[in-house]
Amino acid sequence: MKSMRRRTFVANLAGPLLLRPAPAVAIDVGGRKQLFIDDLFFAEVQGVRLTVNRPRLTGERCLVADQPWEGHRICAYNSVMEDGGEFRMWYDAIANDRSRWLCHATSQDGVVWRKARLELTPFGGRKPTSIVFPPEPMPHEPSCVFKDTNPKCPPEERYKMVCSLRPPGGERGTWVAASPNGLRWKLLGSRPAFRPSDTANICFYDERLGRYAAYVRVWQPQRKVGRCEFDDITNWGAETVVFSYDDEDQVRLDRGLFTAMDFYTSAALKYRPADNVYLLFPTAYYHFREDVARARGAEREARNDGPMDIQFAVSRDGVRWRRPDREPFIRLGKTGEFDSGYAYMASGAIHRADEIWLYYAVAEMTHGNYDVVRDKLKGAITRAVLRLDGFMSADADYRGGWFVTPPLKFLGRQLTLNVDTGAGGHLRIELEDESRHALPGYSLADCDPVNGNSVRQVVSWRGDSDVSQLSGRPLRVRFEMRDAKLHAFQFA
Repeated sequence: MKSMRRRTFVANLAGPLLLRPAPAVAIDVGGRKQLFIDDLFFAEVQGVRLTVNRPRLTGERCLVADQPWEGHRICAYNSVMEDGGEFRMWYDAIANDRSRWLCHATSQDGVVWRKARLELTPFGGRKPTSIVFPPEPMPHEPSCVFKDTNPKCPPEERYKMVCSLRPPGGERGTWVAASPNGLRWKLLGSRPAFRPSDTANICFYDERLGRYAAYVRVWQPQRKVGRCEFDDITNWGAETVVFSYDDEDQVRLDRGLFTAMDFYTSAALKYRPADNVYLLFPTAYYHFREDVARARGAEREARNDGPMDIQFAVSRDGVRWRRPDREPFIRLGKTGEFDSGYAYMASGAIHRADEIWLYYAVAEMTHGNYDVVRDKLKGAITRAVLRLDGFMSADADYRGGWFVTPPLKFLGRQLTLNVDTGAGGHLRIELEDESRHALPGYSLADCDPVNGNSVRQVVSWRGDSDVSQLSGRPLRVRFEMRDAKLHAFQFA
Protein backbone atom coordinates (compact mmCIF):
# COMPACT_ATOMS: atom_id res chain seq x y z
CA MET A 1 0.00 0.00 0.00
CA LYS A 2 1.19 3.49 -0.76
CA SER A 3 1.51 5.87 2.14
CA MET A 4 -0.57 8.98 2.76
CA ARG A 5 1.20 12.25 2.03
CA ARG A 6 0.44 15.72 3.37
CA ARG A 7 1.52 19.17 2.30
CA THR A 8 1.45 22.41 4.30
CA PHE A 9 -0.62 25.24 2.76
CA VAL A 10 -0.12 28.08 5.27
CA ALA A 11 3.13 28.19 7.21
CA ASN A 12 3.08 27.91 10.98
CA LEU A 13 2.47 31.46 12.18
CA ALA A 14 4.73 32.94 14.84
CA GLY A 15 2.12 35.31 16.25
CA PRO A 16 -1.49 36.44 15.86
CA LEU A 17 -2.24 37.55 12.32
CA LEU A 18 -5.44 39.12 11.05
CA LEU A 19 -5.97 37.29 7.77
CA ARG A 20 -9.16 39.00 6.72
CA PRO A 21 -11.21 42.01 7.87
CA ALA A 22 -14.24 41.29 10.01
CA PRO A 23 -17.31 40.77 7.80
CA ALA A 24 -20.05 43.39 7.89
CA VAL A 25 -22.53 40.70 8.89
CA ALA A 26 -22.06 37.39 10.61
CA ILE A 27 -21.36 34.36 8.40
CA ASP A 28 -24.49 32.22 8.40
CA VAL A 29 -23.32 28.60 8.77
CA GLY A 30 -26.79 27.35 9.71
CA GLY A 31 -26.72 23.65 10.49
CA ARG A 32 -24.48 22.87 7.51
CA LYS A 33 -21.10 21.21 7.61
CA GLN A 34 -18.12 23.57 7.27
CA LEU A 35 -14.74 22.46 5.89
CA PHE A 36 -11.35 24.12 6.25
CA ILE A 37 -10.42 24.56 2.59
CA ASP A 38 -9.25 28.19 2.98
CA ASP A 39 -8.85 30.93 5.60
CA LEU A 40 -12.58 31.78 5.74
CA PHE A 41 -12.77 30.82 9.43
CA PHE A 42 -9.48 32.43 10.46
CA ALA A 43 -10.07 35.93 11.88
CA GLU A 44 -7.02 35.55 14.12
CA VAL A 45 -4.63 32.62 14.14
CA GLN A 46 -1.46 31.50 15.81
CA GLY A 47 0.37 28.20 15.41
CA VAL A 48 -2.29 26.69 13.13
CA ARG A 49 -1.76 25.93 9.46
CA LEU A 50 -3.94 24.62 6.64
CA THR A 51 -2.79 21.30 5.23
CA VAL A 52 -3.73 19.30 2.13
CA ASN A 53 -4.17 15.62 3.02
CA ARG A 54 -3.33 13.10 0.32
CA PRO A 55 -5.45 9.95 0.01
CA ARG A 56 -4.26 6.42 0.59
CA LEU A 57 -3.66 4.77 -2.78
CA THR A 58 -4.90 1.20 -2.55
CA GLY A 59 -3.08 -0.16 -5.59
CA GLU A 60 -6.21 -2.17 -6.45
CA ARG A 61 -6.98 -2.95 -10.08
CA CYS A 62 -10.72 -2.49 -9.76
CA LEU A 63 -11.32 -2.72 -13.49
CA VAL A 64 -8.94 -4.00 -16.17
CA ALA A 65 -9.28 -4.51 -19.92
CA ASP A 66 -10.16 -8.10 -20.82
CA GLN A 67 -12.90 -7.86 -23.48
CA PRO A 68 -12.63 -7.32 -27.27
CA TRP A 69 -14.33 -3.90 -27.11
CA GLU A 70 -11.62 -2.95 -24.58
CA GLY A 71 -8.95 -4.49 -26.80
CA HIS A 72 -6.63 -1.49 -26.70
CA ARG A 73 -7.33 -0.16 -23.20
CA ILE A 74 -9.69 0.99 -20.52
CA CYS A 75 -9.25 4.70 -20.93
CA ALA A 76 -9.43 8.00 -19.08
CA TYR A 77 -12.99 9.33 -18.90
CA ASN A 78 -15.04 7.48 -16.27
CA SER A 79 -17.86 8.15 -13.78
CA VAL A 80 -18.84 6.54 -10.47
CA MET A 81 -21.75 6.85 -8.08
CA GLU A 82 -23.61 5.01 -5.35
CA ASP A 83 -27.12 4.39 -6.57
CA GLY A 84 -29.81 2.61 -4.58
CA GLY A 85 -27.34 0.74 -2.41
CA GLU A 86 -25.25 -0.37 -5.39
CA PHE A 87 -22.02 1.07 -6.74
CA ARG A 88 -22.13 1.90 -10.43
CA MET A 89 -19.40 2.81 -12.87
CA TRP A 90 -19.58 4.02 -16.45
CA TYR A 91 -16.18 3.40 -17.96
CA ASP A 92 -14.34 4.40 -21.11
CA ALA A 93 -13.05 1.68 -23.46
CA ILE A 94 -11.12 1.75 -26.74
CA ALA A 95 -10.98 -1.26 -29.07
CA ASN A 96 -8.12 -2.13 -31.41
CA ASP A 97 -10.25 -1.06 -34.38
CA ARG A 98 -10.14 2.49 -32.84
CA SER A 99 -13.82 2.48 -31.86
CA ARG A 100 -14.58 4.03 -28.47
CA TRP A 101 -17.35 2.99 -26.10
CA LEU A 102 -19.07 3.90 -22.85
CA CYS A 103 -19.47 0.72 -20.80
CA HIS A 104 -21.09 -0.17 -17.48
CA ALA A 105 -20.03 -2.11 -14.36
CA THR A 106 -21.42 -2.59 -10.86
CA SER A 107 -20.05 -3.53 -7.45
CA GLN A 108 -21.30 -4.42 -3.99
CA ASP A 109 -18.12 -3.45 -2.12
CA GLY A 110 -16.42 -0.87 -4.37
CA VAL A 111 -13.39 -3.12 -4.87
CA VAL A 112 -14.60 -6.07 -6.97
CA TRP A 113 -16.49 -4.84 -10.03
CA ARG A 114 -18.65 -6.91 -12.37
CA LYS A 115 -18.96 -5.80 -15.97
CA ALA A 116 -22.50 -5.65 -17.28
CA ARG A 117 -23.79 -8.27 -19.71
CA LEU A 118 -26.25 -6.37 -21.86
CA GLU A 119 -28.04 -6.95 -25.15
CA LEU A 120 -27.87 -3.26 -26.11
CA THR A 121 -24.86 -2.87 -28.42
CA PRO A 122 -23.04 -5.72 -30.15
CA PHE A 123 -19.31 -5.68 -30.84
CA GLY A 124 -17.99 -7.62 -33.84
CA GLY A 125 -21.34 -9.36 -34.06
CA ARG A 126 -21.20 -10.68 -30.51
CA LYS A 127 -23.59 -10.13 -27.61
CA PRO A 128 -23.88 -9.60 -24.73
CA THR A 129 -21.44 -6.75 -24.08
CA SER A 130 -20.98 -4.15 -21.36
CA ILE A 131 -21.48 -1.31 -23.89
CA VAL A 132 -24.28 1.18 -23.21
CA PHE A 133 -23.36 3.91 -25.75
CA PRO A 134 -23.19 4.64 -28.64
CA PRO A 135 -25.57 2.17 -30.27
CA GLU A 136 -23.17 1.70 -33.20
CA PRO A 137 -19.60 2.79 -34.00
CA MET A 138 -19.35 6.54 -34.57
CA PRO A 139 -16.90 9.33 -33.66
CA HIS A 140 -17.38 9.37 -29.89
CA GLU A 141 -15.56 10.33 -26.70
CA PRO A 142 -17.23 9.80 -23.29
CA SER A 143 -17.41 12.58 -20.71
CA CYS A 144 -19.48 12.04 -17.58
CA VAL A 145 -22.63 10.40 -16.26
CA PHE A 146 -24.54 12.05 -13.41
CA LYS A 147 -27.87 11.80 -11.67
CA ASP A 148 -29.88 14.94 -12.32
CA THR A 149 -31.19 16.38 -9.02
CA ASN A 150 -33.09 19.22 -10.68
CA PRO A 151 -36.61 19.00 -9.17
CA LYS A 152 -38.03 19.78 -12.64
CA CYS A 153 -36.26 16.82 -14.24
CA PRO A 154 -38.73 14.17 -15.49
CA PRO A 155 -38.11 10.66 -14.08
CA GLU A 156 -37.43 9.19 -17.51
CA GLU A 157 -34.49 11.63 -17.86
CA ARG A 158 -33.09 11.32 -14.31
CA TYR A 159 -29.73 10.02 -15.53
CA LYS A 160 -27.76 12.35 -17.77
CA MET A 161 -24.73 11.61 -19.89
CA VAL A 162 -22.39 14.07 -21.60
CA CYS A 163 -20.21 13.05 -24.53
CA SER A 164 -18.30 14.37 -27.51
CA LEU A 165 -20.09 13.00 -30.55
CA ARG A 166 -20.78 13.31 -34.25
CA PRO A 167 -23.95 11.26 -34.77
CA PRO A 168 -24.85 10.04 -38.26
CA GLY A 169 -26.07 13.05 -40.20
CA GLY A 170 -25.58 15.25 -37.15
CA GLU A 171 -23.26 18.00 -36.00
CA ARG A 172 -20.01 17.36 -34.15
CA GLY A 173 -20.04 18.79 -30.64
CA THR A 174 -20.78 18.16 -26.97
CA TRP A 175 -24.08 16.33 -26.67
CA VAL A 176 -26.29 15.47 -23.69
CA ALA A 177 -28.24 12.22 -23.48
CA ALA A 178 -30.82 11.08 -20.94
CA SER A 179 -31.89 7.75 -19.51
CA PRO A 180 -34.40 6.42 -16.96
CA ASN A 181 -31.88 3.83 -15.69
CA GLY A 182 -28.39 4.79 -16.84
CA LEU A 183 -28.36 2.06 -19.49
CA ARG A 184 -30.63 3.01 -22.38
CA TRP A 185 -29.79 6.48 -23.66
CA LYS A 186 -31.42 8.97 -26.02
CA LEU A 187 -29.87 12.20 -27.23
CA LEU A 188 -31.60 15.38 -26.09
CA GLY A 189 -32.22 18.05 -28.70
CA SER A 190 -31.43 18.08 -32.40
CA ARG A 191 -28.01 19.67 -32.06
CA PRO A 192 -25.14 19.73 -29.56
CA ALA A 193 -25.58 21.49 -26.23
CA PHE A 194 -22.09 22.95 -26.56
CA ARG A 195 -19.28 23.32 -29.07
CA PRO A 196 -16.71 20.51 -29.51
CA SER A 197 -14.72 20.11 -26.28
CA ASP A 198 -12.29 17.20 -26.43
CA THR A 199 -12.00 16.36 -22.75
CA ALA A 200 -13.97 14.77 -19.93
CA ASN A 201 -16.60 17.52 -19.76
CA ILE A 202 -18.24 17.61 -16.32
CA CYS A 203 -21.83 18.64 -15.70
CA PHE A 204 -24.11 18.61 -12.64
CA TYR A 205 -27.11 20.38 -11.18
CA ASP A 206 -26.05 22.75 -8.41
CA GLU A 207 -28.78 23.05 -5.77
CA ARG A 208 -27.09 26.09 -4.25
CA LEU A 209 -27.53 27.97 -7.53
CA GLY A 210 -30.67 26.26 -8.76
CA ARG A 211 -28.90 25.92 -12.13
CA TYR A 212 -26.63 23.54 -14.02
CA ALA A 213 -22.87 24.02 -14.16
CA ALA A 214 -20.45 22.46 -16.64
CA TYR A 215 -16.66 22.40 -16.85
CA VAL A 216 -15.18 22.25 -20.34
CA ARG A 217 -11.92 22.64 -22.24
CA VAL A 218 -10.59 25.99 -23.43
CA TRP A 219 -7.44 26.48 -25.52
CA GLN A 220 -5.71 29.79 -24.61
CA PRO A 221 -3.20 28.95 -26.04
CA GLN A 222 -3.00 25.57 -24.27
CA ARG A 223 -5.50 23.56 -22.25
CA LYS A 224 -7.43 25.42 -19.55
CA VAL A 225 -10.71 24.78 -17.73
CA GLY A 226 -13.79 26.77 -18.69
CA ARG A 227 -17.15 26.90 -16.94
CA CYS A 228 -20.72 27.34 -18.19
CA GLU A 229 -23.79 28.05 -16.07
CA PHE A 230 -27.25 27.52 -17.53
CA ASP A 231 -30.88 26.51 -17.03
CA ASP A 232 -31.43 24.54 -20.22
CA ILE A 233 -29.40 21.30 -20.24
CA THR A 234 -29.47 21.32 -24.06
CA ASN A 235 -28.00 24.84 -24.39
CA TRP A 236 -24.91 25.60 -22.32
CA GLY A 237 -24.15 29.02 -23.76
CA ALA A 238 -20.66 30.51 -23.63
CA GLU A 239 -17.89 29.52 -21.25
CA THR A 240 -15.61 31.53 -18.97
CA VAL A 241 -12.07 30.42 -18.12
CA VAL A 242 -11.96 29.61 -14.39
CA PHE A 243 -8.80 27.53 -13.94
CA SER A 244 -5.45 27.66 -15.69
CA TYR A 245 -1.73 27.04 -15.60
CA ASP A 246 0.26 30.18 -14.81
CA ASP A 247 3.75 31.62 -15.21
CA GLU A 248 5.08 29.76 -12.19
CA ASP A 249 4.02 26.43 -13.70
CA GLN A 250 5.92 27.23 -16.88
CA VAL A 251 9.12 28.82 -15.55
CA ARG A 252 9.80 25.95 -13.18
CA LEU A 253 9.76 23.32 -15.94
CA ASP A 254 13.04 21.62 -16.78
CA ARG A 255 13.45 22.62 -20.41
CA GLY A 256 15.71 19.65 -20.99
CA LEU A 257 12.60 17.50 -20.52
CA PHE A 258 9.49 19.58 -21.13
CA THR A 259 8.22 22.29 -23.44
CA ALA A 260 5.02 23.19 -21.54
CA MET A 261 2.45 22.18 -18.92
CA ASP A 262 -1.33 22.49 -19.04
CA PHE A 263 -4.47 20.94 -17.53
CA TYR A 264 -6.10 18.12 -19.46
CA THR A 265 -9.23 17.40 -17.41
CA SER A 266 -10.97 19.00 -14.42
CA ALA A 267 -12.93 16.21 -12.64
CA ALA A 268 -14.86 19.05 -10.98
CA LEU A 269 -16.92 17.93 -8.00
CA LYS A 270 -19.47 19.61 -5.76
CA TYR A 271 -18.89 18.13 -2.31
CA ARG A 272 -22.42 17.16 -1.33
CA PRO A 273 -22.01 17.07 2.50
CA ALA A 274 -21.17 20.82 2.45
CA ASP A 275 -23.02 23.31 0.26
CA ASN A 276 -20.07 25.72 -0.11
CA VAL A 277 -17.26 23.36 -1.09
CA TYR A 278 -16.25 22.65 -4.67
CA LEU A 279 -13.26 20.50 -5.56
CA LEU A 280 -11.15 20.15 -8.67
CA PHE A 281 -8.85 17.22 -9.45
CA PRO A 282 -7.20 18.43 -12.65
CA THR A 283 -4.86 16.17 -14.55
CA ALA A 284 -1.62 18.08 -15.10
CA TYR A 285 -0.03 17.28 -18.46
CA TYR A 286 3.73 17.80 -18.79
CA HIS A 287 4.71 17.93 -22.48
CA PHE A 288 7.92 16.12 -23.33
CA ARG A 289 10.25 17.68 -25.82
CA GLU A 290 9.90 15.76 -29.08
CA ASP A 291 13.44 14.35 -28.87
CA VAL A 292 12.78 13.17 -25.30
CA ALA A 293 9.50 11.51 -26.35
CA ARG A 294 11.19 9.70 -29.23
CA ALA A 295 14.01 8.53 -26.99
CA ARG A 296 11.37 7.05 -24.68
CA GLY A 297 9.71 5.16 -27.52
CA ALA A 298 6.96 7.50 -28.72
CA GLU A 299 6.63 7.52 -32.50
CA ARG A 300 3.24 8.51 -33.94
CA GLU A 301 2.48 11.02 -31.15
CA ALA A 302 6.00 12.18 -30.26
CA ARG A 303 4.85 15.81 -30.52
CA ASN A 304 2.03 15.19 -28.07
CA ASP A 305 3.50 13.00 -25.36
CA GLY A 306 4.25 13.31 -21.66
CA PRO A 307 3.37 12.11 -18.16
CA MET A 308 0.28 13.20 -16.23
CA ASP A 309 -0.61 13.24 -12.55
CA ILE A 310 -3.56 14.59 -10.59
CA GLN A 311 -3.49 17.92 -8.74
CA PHE A 312 -6.01 19.57 -6.39
CA ALA A 313 -7.87 22.87 -6.26
CA VAL A 314 -10.63 24.30 -4.05
CA SER A 315 -13.43 26.82 -4.36
CA ARG A 316 -16.33 28.19 -2.33
CA ASP A 317 -18.49 28.97 -5.38
CA GLY A 318 -17.24 26.80 -8.24
CA VAL A 319 -15.97 29.90 -10.07
CA ARG A 320 -12.96 31.24 -8.16
CA TRP A 321 -10.43 28.43 -7.80
CA ARG A 322 -7.17 28.20 -5.91
CA ARG A 323 -4.50 25.54 -5.68
CA PRO A 324 -3.53 25.21 -1.99
CA ASP A 325 -0.22 23.79 -3.20
CA ARG A 326 1.31 22.53 -6.44
CA GLU A 327 2.18 19.03 -5.31
CA PRO A 328 0.46 16.04 -6.94
CA PHE A 329 -2.69 15.03 -5.10
CA ILE A 330 -2.23 11.60 -6.62
CA ARG A 331 1.29 10.70 -7.71
CA LEU A 332 2.32 8.26 -10.42
CA GLY A 333 3.58 4.80 -9.51
CA LYS A 334 7.09 3.47 -9.89
CA THR A 335 8.48 3.35 -13.41
CA GLY A 336 7.09 0.39 -15.31
CA GLU A 337 4.19 -0.24 -12.93
CA PHE A 338 0.58 -0.20 -14.11
CA ASP A 339 0.06 3.36 -12.82
CA SER A 340 3.35 4.96 -13.89
CA GLY A 341 2.40 6.86 -17.08
CA TYR A 342 -0.77 8.86 -16.48
CA ALA A 343 -3.63 9.35 -14.01
CA TYR A 344 -7.10 10.82 -14.59
CA MET A 345 -9.66 11.23 -11.82
CA ALA A 346 -13.12 9.81 -12.54
CA SER A 347 -16.19 12.00 -12.25
CA GLY A 348 -17.98 11.58 -8.93
CA ALA A 349 -17.07 10.11 -5.55
CA ILE A 350 -18.48 7.44 -3.29
CA HIS A 351 -19.17 8.22 0.38
CA ARG A 352 -19.02 5.06 2.43
CA ALA A 353 -19.24 5.09 6.24
CA ASP A 354 -16.46 7.46 7.35
CA GLU A 355 -14.53 7.45 4.07
CA ILE A 356 -14.53 8.96 0.60
CA TRP A 357 -13.61 6.66 -2.27
CA LEU A 358 -12.09 8.24 -5.35
CA TYR A 359 -11.53 6.28 -8.56
CA TYR A 360 -9.01 7.13 -11.23
CA ALA A 361 -7.78 5.73 -14.53
CA VAL A 362 -4.10 4.83 -14.91
CA ALA A 363 -1.73 3.22 -17.39
CA GLU A 364 1.97 2.55 -17.72
CA MET A 365 2.02 4.49 -21.01
CA THR A 366 2.38 8.26 -21.26
CA HIS A 367 -0.05 10.41 -23.24
CA GLY A 368 1.38 9.84 -26.73
CA ASN A 369 3.44 6.70 -26.32
CA TYR A 370 0.99 4.06 -27.53
CA ASP A 371 -0.44 2.45 -30.65
CA VAL A 372 -4.16 1.61 -30.68
CA VAL A 373 -3.78 -1.35 -33.04
CA ARG A 374 -0.58 -2.77 -31.57
CA ASP A 375 -1.09 -2.34 -27.82
CA LYS A 376 -3.45 -4.85 -26.22
CA LEU A 377 -5.55 -4.73 -23.02
CA LYS A 378 -3.87 -1.74 -21.40
CA GLY A 379 -5.03 0.59 -18.65
CA ALA A 380 -6.91 0.08 -15.40
CA ILE A 381 -9.16 1.87 -12.92
CA THR A 382 -7.96 1.95 -9.33
CA ARG A 383 -9.16 3.42 -6.02
CA ALA A 384 -7.93 5.98 -3.49
CA VAL A 385 -9.35 6.32 0.03
CA LEU A 386 -9.67 9.52 2.04
CA ARG A 387 -11.18 10.30 5.41
CA LEU A 388 -14.66 11.84 5.30
CA ASP A 389 -14.21 15.63 4.85
CA GLY A 390 -10.49 14.91 4.84
CA PHE A 391 -9.25 16.86 1.81
CA MET A 392 -7.77 19.58 4.01
CA SER A 393 -7.46 20.32 7.72
CA ALA A 394 -6.51 23.03 10.21
CA ASP A 395 -3.48 21.59 11.99
CA ALA A 396 -1.54 22.37 15.16
CA ASP A 397 1.65 20.53 16.10
CA TYR A 398 2.89 19.49 19.56
CA ARG A 399 3.62 23.13 20.47
CA GLY A 400 -0.06 24.00 20.15
CA GLY A 401 -1.98 26.78 18.48
CA TRP A 402 -5.33 28.50 18.23
CA PHE A 403 -7.61 30.45 15.95
CA VAL A 404 -10.76 32.52 16.32
CA THR A 405 -13.51 32.66 13.71
CA PRO A 406 -15.25 35.76 12.40
CA PRO A 407 -18.75 36.22 13.82
CA LEU A 408 -20.96 33.25 12.92
CA LYS A 409 -24.68 32.50 13.14
CA PHE A 410 -25.83 28.91 13.44
CA LEU A 411 -28.91 26.77 13.82
CA GLY A 412 -28.61 23.59 15.84
CA ARG A 413 -28.38 21.95 19.25
CA GLN A 414 -24.86 20.50 19.26
CA LEU A 415 -21.45 21.35 17.89
CA THR A 416 -19.81 18.34 16.24
CA LEU A 417 -16.24 18.05 14.96
CA ASN A 418 -14.35 15.91 12.51
CA VAL A 419 -11.06 15.81 14.41
CA ASP A 420 -7.97 13.69 15.05
CA THR A 421 -5.98 14.78 18.09
CA GLY A 422 -3.41 12.03 18.19
CA ALA A 423 -2.83 10.12 21.42
CA GLY A 424 -1.42 13.04 23.36
CA GLY A 425 -3.26 15.88 21.69
CA HIS A 426 -6.36 17.81 22.62
CA LEU A 427 -8.80 20.42 21.41
CA ARG A 428 -10.92 22.85 23.44
CA ILE A 429 -13.55 25.28 22.21
CA GLU A 430 -14.73 28.59 23.61
CA LEU A 431 -17.86 30.35 22.41
CA GLU A 432 -17.43 34.13 22.52
CA ASP A 433 -19.47 37.22 21.85
CA GLU A 434 -18.54 39.50 18.95
CA SER A 435 -16.19 41.44 21.23
CA ARG A 436 -14.19 38.30 22.03
CA HIS A 437 -15.53 37.76 25.58
CA ALA A 438 -16.29 34.19 26.60
CA LEU A 439 -19.99 33.45 26.95
CA PRO A 440 -20.94 32.23 30.45
CA GLY A 441 -20.62 28.46 30.68
CA TYR A 442 -18.82 28.16 27.33
CA SER A 443 -15.27 29.22 28.18
CA LEU A 444 -12.12 27.20 27.49
CA ALA A 445 -12.02 26.28 31.18
CA ASP A 446 -15.61 24.97 30.95
CA CYS A 447 -14.96 22.92 27.82
CA ASP A 448 -14.47 19.18 28.26
CA PRO A 449 -11.22 18.51 26.37
CA VAL A 450 -11.54 16.55 23.15
CA ASN A 451 -9.03 13.73 22.79
CA GLY A 452 -9.24 11.07 20.10
CA ASN A 453 -10.06 10.47 16.47
CA SER A 454 -13.69 10.86 15.37
CA VAL A 455 -15.56 12.17 12.36
CA ARG A 456 -18.54 13.09 14.60
CA GLN A 457 -17.20 14.23 17.96
CA VAL A 458 -19.76 16.13 20.06
CA VAL A 459 -18.34 19.04 22.07
CA SER A 460 -19.55 19.57 25.64
CA TRP A 461 -18.99 22.09 28.41
CA ARG A 462 -19.02 20.55 31.90
CA GLY A 463 -20.91 17.60 30.49
CA ASP A 464 -23.57 19.62 28.65
CA SER A 465 -23.52 19.70 24.84
CA ASP A 466 -26.71 21.73 24.30
CA VAL A 467 -26.01 25.06 22.52
CA SER A 468 -29.55 25.63 21.23
CA GLN A 469 -30.03 28.71 23.44
CA LEU A 470 -27.32 30.43 21.36
CA SER A 471 -28.86 29.47 18.02
CA GLY A 472 -29.30 32.46 15.70
CA ARG A 473 -27.09 34.71 17.83
CA PRO A 474 -23.86 36.10 16.31
CA LEU A 475 -20.86 34.63 18.10
CA ARG A 476 -17.24 33.72 17.56
CA VAL A 477 -15.72 30.30 18.06
CA ARG A 478 -12.23 29.93 19.49
CA PHE A 479 -10.46 26.66 18.74
CA GLU A 480 -7.47 25.88 20.93
CA MET A 481 -5.58 22.77 19.86
CA ARG A 482 -2.38 20.77 20.27
CA ASP A 483 -1.19 17.86 18.11
CA ALA A 484 -4.53 17.93 16.31
CA LYS A 485 -6.04 17.94 12.84
CA LEU A 486 -9.45 19.59 12.49
CA HIS A 487 -11.21 18.73 9.24
CA ALA A 488 -14.71 20.13 9.73
CA PHE A 489 -17.26 21.46 12.21
CA GLN A 490 -21.04 21.54 12.20
CA PHE A 491 -23.79 22.85 14.44
CA ALA A 492 -26.02 19.84 13.96
